[in-house]
Amino acid sequence: MKDEPPPSSPVIEMLRRAGAVESRHRALRLVMRSLVWIALAVPLLMVADILFHFSDGVRLAGSLGVAVALVLVLAAAAVIAFFARPPLLRVARLLESRDPSLGSKLVNLLQLDADARSAQGSELTRELAGQAVQQAARSVDSSGFPVLARDPQRFRYLGRAMVLPVLLGLVTLFGGADARREWLRFLDPHGDHPPLSFTRIEIEKPEAGTSVLYGESLLVIAKTRGHIPKELFLTARPEGGGEPFTVAMIPRGEGIFVAPLEKIHQPLEVTAHTRGESSRSQRRRIDLILTPQIGPAVVTIAPPAYTGQPAREVPFRFTALQALEGTAITFRLGSNRPLGEGKISLLTAPDQSTDFPLLPAPEGAADSATASLTATASGRLSYHLVDIAGHAATETPTSTLTVTRDQPPSITVTAPERDAFVVEKMRLPLVIDATDDYGLRSVRLHVGIDGKFGEPVVAEFDKPDVRRHRVEHQLDLAAMGANADSEITVFAEAVDTRPEPQMTRTGSRRMGVITEEQYNEYLRQRADVAMIAGKYENLLARLQEKVEAQREIEKTLKELQEKQAKDPDDKELEEGLAKAFQQQDDLNHELEALAEEMSDFGREDPVYDFEKELQEQLREQAGKLRESAKRNREETGKALESGPPPSEPPTKEQLDAMAQAAQEQRERLEGERQEAEQNVQEPLQDLAQLHELMKDFNLFKQLEEQQRELAEQSKAYEEKQELTPDDRLAMREMGAKQRELGRKLDDLARKLEQDAAAAKEEFPQAAESAQQLADAIGQAGMPGMAREAAQDMLEGRADGAHPRAQQLHEEMEKLFAENGQPGLEGVQQGMDQALRLERGMNPGNSFRQMMQSLNFRPGPGGGSGKGASGMMASGSAPGDTDVIGGESLMDGPMSQAMAGRGDQGGAGMSGAPTARIDAADSGKPDELSSRRTTTPGSSSLLMEYENIADAYFRRLTTEK
Repeated sequence: MKDEPPPSSPVIEMLRRAGAVESRHRALRLVMRSLVWIALAVPLLMVADILFHFSDGVRLAGSLGVAVALVLVLAAAAVIAFFARPPLLRVARLLESRDPSLGSKLVNLLQLDADARSAQGSELTRELAGQAVQQAARSVDSSGFPVLARDPQRFRYLGRAMVLPVLLGLVTLFGGADARREWLRFLDPHGDHPPLSFTRIEIEKPEAGTSVLYGESLLVIAKTRGHIPKELFLTARPEGGGEPFTVAMIPRGEGIFVAPLEKIHQPLEVTAHTRGESSRSQRRRIDLILTPQIGPAVVTIAPPAYTGQPAREVPFRFTALQALEGTAITFRLGSNRPLGEGKISLLTAPDQSTDFPLLPAPEGAADSATASLTATASGRLSYHLVDIAGHAATETPTSTLTVTRDQPPSITVTAPERDAFVVEKMRLPLVIDATDDYGLRSVRLHVGIDGKFGEPVVAEFDKPDVRRHRVEHQLDLAAMGANADSEITVFAEAVDTRPEPQMTRTGSRRMGVITEEQYNEYLRQRADVAMIAGKYENLLARLQEKVEAQREIEKTLKELQEKQAKDPDDKELEEGLAKAFQQQDDLNHELEALAEEMSDFGREDPVYDFEKELQEQLREQAGKLRESAKRNREETGKALESGPPPSEPPTKEQLDAMAQAAQEQRERLEGERQEAEQNVQEPLQDLAQLHELMKDFNLFKQLEEQQRELAEQSKAYEEKQELTPDDRLAMREMGAKQRELGRKLDDLARKLEQDAAAAKEEFPQAAESAQQLADAIGQAGMPGMAREAAQDMLEGRADGAHPRAQQLHEEMEKLFAENGQPGLEGVQQGMDQALRLERGMNPGNSFRQMMQSLNFRPGPGGGSGKGASGMMASGSAPGDTDVIGGESLMDGPMSQAMAGRGDQGGAGMSGAPTARIDAADSGKPDELSSRRTTTPGSSSLLMEYENIADAYFRRLTTEK
């Protein structure tokens, strides 16, 4: 049996413990040394990332590599520290090297211990070795072996190992966001941590948390700092795996770049970066709002087929709609989202609503829905939009629908404007205007004479959308067999295109037929010579325009002559001559047209007999105008025939001949204008002056008749002892009229003096008669007597009012004691003498005709009397009845001059800018007309004509 080895001595045990300490320190040394290289690898990786901008994978690999290295080092250190034990001999030598006082005791002790344990030695040897071990152990203090086994360089290794981590910590601490971002790039490789770069990019808009509507566009704004790049790109990555896309951003200066993102349909993550993504911004998320929005809307309105109107499509802003009954209405609403099933509701009553489906068209866009309805009832429309996912729009717009009805047509007799008298043998134009809101089917004109109607004049329309139509029809009175005292009745009918037709009929327009002489009698009361002269003045004014046009042509040719003298080859000469020739030719045509008008000027039976002489003068002037135009045409034609070829400038001879012809034409026209002025205008001016005098006498006669009426009416109150309130009111009313009459007498006296002074040179006898009448008014003190009588009336002194009024009437009546009217014989003699001896004109019945005028203009005192239709007139003017016969009464310089001088108001013509009593116009607005369209009363036209005849025609017609 073998002997067991002796137990280990305490020294051996302490050596073992010292070996364990040495292993732990060796592991710590490994960690400290490795930590230096691992810590160095971190900044190296960061610097490399800054330089090369590693991808996420590379950074992840780098981070994992550092972590793995650290783990491996720590694992190796743990194995060394806890499992690896150095040999005791190595520990002994380590301890002996660190403590020289031990010498070689520990090595020897271990040798002896080995011998004592060796199985080859003898028992004595093992025993002696064991004793030697124990003896040596007693001589060695082994308690300090674990401390002595500690690495004396451990703090140095620790200091070296901590340098780089501390530096990294300081750099991180004081390096700001950039340093922290670089740590984050490795600690969170897949996070949103842009690499460090000299170009720093930041997305300013949209801000974080921004949401946009589905399908909306967005402007991305990026701002750069540091090194400003020349170009910048925006990369958008759709959520859900869509294909990312990149667009170039647009520079806006100062480091600002913008890029629009159109029609966003998915949440996006956008990044701004340089080419190659060496510099980029943080990613910015853009979310979507999926609630559908109501976008552009259009409405298609298709009126019923019978209207003939095409369907029209218009933008719809959810405002009021108006449509004809039966119109098909189609709404098309757009949205930012693909749409599902919505509806349009029509509320026609509080408890009555109709829904119409609002659906996308199968072949149309998914973001557009349509709904159709037929307009049958008015109501309120509401629009409910739903997208394909079932999301309802937040807004529900509304609008009103107003259904209109097809109105009956409108039709009127435009010309003549109202009931009228028309001269026999006229060709009377009738104008019928019909309108309808959706279309006319037919218009019929009915014409009857003395109650007998023939076939109507019918206008029918094939087109369904004829909304306006004018029927112009001429009535040939002679061909119809109409004569004086006949009555013509006209009315018209219009039918529209509605399936259930509607008809409208005008009232009857009645026209009584009168003779030419009756028409002239009517005009003589309404007009005067100054107004009749207007048409002659207009004709002469147009002749003067032709003179001025000829002067301009002459001036143009003289300028061409001067230009030709400076530069015979001037290319503008040919163009200028051609233009002047064309102007001259046009003027010659205008002269011939004017001559034609002069030849046929006026009516065969004019208002005044002296007009026949004036018309003869105009016919002579017309012949001279024709001859002048013909002569000029021949002379200019010869000048052009002798000229150069058309491609060359005109010669001096050609221009001289043209200029000479133009000058001679101008001289002839000026002579003809002067001759026309002497033969036509001057007689008219003289007669107009004389006519003012004659109207003064007429006005005095009217005032005398009015004074007689006042005297007669005031007598009713003369014998009353006490006046009732109504009596006093009547007296005050008469007093106002009496005072007005006194003012008119005063104005008339002054006007007589003015008119006498104006006519003194041409008509001395007439002027003397007018002055005598003015003197008689003043000498008798008639205005004063009128004022005294007016004062008595106003103050209710009936016993004094009548005598004074009667006295004034007697004074006025004295002047008519002989020959009916004072001074008129001298006026007639002066007129006849002036026309026969000085003008060589036959006056005929002109004096009697002129004496019929009741056209009294306001006088210098602002009188308000209106002749036959004025205050206290004995008759009444035809207020709403025209007399149509072809005569034009126009304001001209002569009439305006007479109106400026004025006398005392007129028979419906005073104050009017212009009046026309002529053939019925064709319905076109006439700037020379002061007539208004009114509908005559239903009273018999013949009875109205009888009243007019009593007042104006002196019973030219007889009662039926």
